[in-house]
Amino acid sequence: MKIKNILVVLLAIINVSTITSCSSSNKKNEKVIIVKKSDIVRKSIGVNGMTCVGCEVTLEENISKIEGVVSVEASHTEKEAIIEFDSTKTNINTITKTIKESGYKPFNK
Repeated sequence: MKIKNILVVLLAIINVSTITSCSSSNKKNEKVIIVKKSDIVRKSIGVNGMTCVGCEVTLEENISKIEGVVSVEASHTEKEAIIEFDSTKTNINTITKTIKESGYKPFNK
């Protein structure tokens, strides 16, 4: 009987730790941004120098850090980044500067 109780407790601990680890890791990168739809600008910027998916991820992460950026999607095959941003909080010059600081070369499409 004692062994059965120990097994039940161990299974309960394993289940709780699994649920906790799954739910906490999913919330890590979420942030809430409230903006007026009329302030959202969508721009496509040409980007030279991206050679792989890793470059895309790096660029997306760096641009996403800019306050006011709502979304960013980079493509090394299309040589572009499509950015949606709140025009009251940031501008294309700030985004272009971040692209350069990330090691890539922005250009007008």
